[in-house]
Amino acid sequence: MEGEVRDSIQQTLRQLERMPERTPKPVPQAAEPPKPPAPPPIGAMDLAGWAGDDFNRTREALQAALDKAQGRARVEAQIALVRFLLARAMDEEGRAALETAASLSPAPDQRYALRILGDAFRTLDREDAPDDNLFVQLPAGTMADHHVWRSVALAPSRWAAAKEGLPIALRRLLDYPADLRSRLLTTLAAAADEAGDSAALNLIVLEMITVDSKGMADGRLDYFRGRLAELKATPDAALERYDAAAALRRGPFARRAEVRAIELRRGLGRLDEDGAIKALEALRFAWRGDDIETDALAALGGAYARSGRTEAALDIFGLLGRRFGATARGRDALAAGRTLLSAVLDRLEQSPPGGLYALALQARHGRLVTLADGADGGLRLRLATLLLRDGYGLEATRILHALTEGASGPRRAELGATLARALIDGGREGEALDVLARTGGSGLEPALAERRALLRADALLGDGDTVRALDALRGLTGAEAARLRAQGLFAAGEWQAARSAFAELAATGAEPTADDLALQGLSAYLAGDAEGLRTFGEAQRARLAGTRWAGLVDALAPPPADGPLRAEAVERDLATATALDRLARGWRGKP
Repeated sequence: MEGEVRDSIQQTLRQLERMPERTPKPVPQAAEPPKPPAPPPIGAMDLAGWAGDDFNRTREALQAALDKAQGRARVEAQIALVRFLLARAMDEEGRAALETAASLSPAPDQRYALRILGDAFRTLDREDAPDDNLFVQLPAGTMADHHVWRSVALAPSRWAAAKEGLPIALRRLLDYPADLRSRLLTTLAAAADEAGDSAALNLIVLEMITVDSKGMADGRLDYFRGRLAELKATPDAALERYDAAAALRRGPFARRAEVRAIELRRGLGRLDEDGAIKALEALRFAWRGDDIETDALAALGGAYARSGRTEAALDIFGLLGRRFGATARGRDALAAGRTLLSAVLDRLEQSPPGGLYALALQARHGRLVTLADGADGGLRLRLATLLLRDGYGLEATRILHALTEGASGPRRAELGATLARALIDGGREGEALDVLARTGGSGLEPALAERRALLRADALLGDGDTVRALDALRGLTGAEAARLRAQGLFAAGEWQAARSAFAELAATGAEPTADDLALQGLSAYLAGDAEGLRTFGEAQRARLAGTRWAGLVDALAPPPADGPLRAEAVERDLATATALDRLARGWRGKP
């Protein structure tokens, strides 16, 4: 029986070996969720028809239709009212009408129409981040109205993309209602002016001249013609236009032209700094409550900064933030504050080190500096550099920490290197090593990677880890690497090697510092190289005079070979040795 069972099992196994292998069943994969359908294209807008010929009659008719309608028709009537308010460029009423329409439970197609209208009103408000605007998200195609609103939506923040559809937009704007056309042309003109695009600004100004709109009678046409003349380097023509706009004495563009004329005359040398300040101060009461107040205050603060009245400039900077930071004009105030802050920093960079104004700026207006700064953090970096120069390392490292944490990629690595340098100079080598470890990465530029390696070696050396510091310097060349290598040999007690390394430092093309020369002399003394010490004293005595190492050569000089020792000489040598010991201990801030 056992033999039969064994034969049956072997036969079954041979049959299985001859059978072809079965491929495993594929693992069922989860079905991908269906993609949402793309939004339909934006249709043409009959803005002239929406505005109507008579404002009061059209509004009364729309309101009467709204009062009688019910259900879906009521939503359609509300949408018609929103369109009328858009065509008339009535921002606040339009946003309120949009909220009312959203509360009436519109159908999906009606919600889409309301979103388009809402994005149009956002465009009128010159929003900074238009990426979720339908006019920006959807391709413009051949629809002229789409080109108009896309260009205006992109103009304040991305002028290069906005000007692509500018020719189509300008042709279509000729058929728009006067009030709306003035608003949109003003936004385009301001963006072209800020970008310095004289060709585009010329096209926009030509259209402003062509159309007969009441919106152009408040000095804006003369103001932008003046800006165009400045871009074309014809200052006399610009002053003529500015004076024509300022003669109106009302409205933001008349005020803006008046301020710009003062600034231009100052730049041309026809008005000195004190005269510019007097002229701007004379206008100050006329600014109160005006749209130009933020720009005018920034111009006055810049004049204060250039004339050396830094305290007054800081007061103006704080006033911009306190008065306008939380208002609807907060964005314009921050832009004006950015200009003023740059002028203040220009003045502080020209002043001698050791002042208090950089510290006062950070202590009094640190939060406003952060708000006014751009995305790249350039102004805060300049302020941190000034604080480091003036000896306020703690405040500087706080700014650098914030900038580093908010950056990414090579920018983060570069800011990390700047922060590490500040920490090392402040005796915080351990923190510097941590910053370098957290901000590193692959693919850095060779110069930046070498700079970070040198900083790491410097931090390790200051932290007492001499072996790792010397290992980190392996393969690095240049004066800074040679200096750190010599300092590492000195810290390791390799006196003869350190003396040679410091002596060879000049061969790298670097000028040895007083600290380098002092350590070279100390290395020769500790190595017992009397001849080298004598040669060092003859060559470097004059170089060390006037530094904190003055007297080092006399302190290290051997006593006379013959003759009795005098008490006065011994006391002098002991005092010199004590002072030298104190200097040597405090050289790196270590006990």
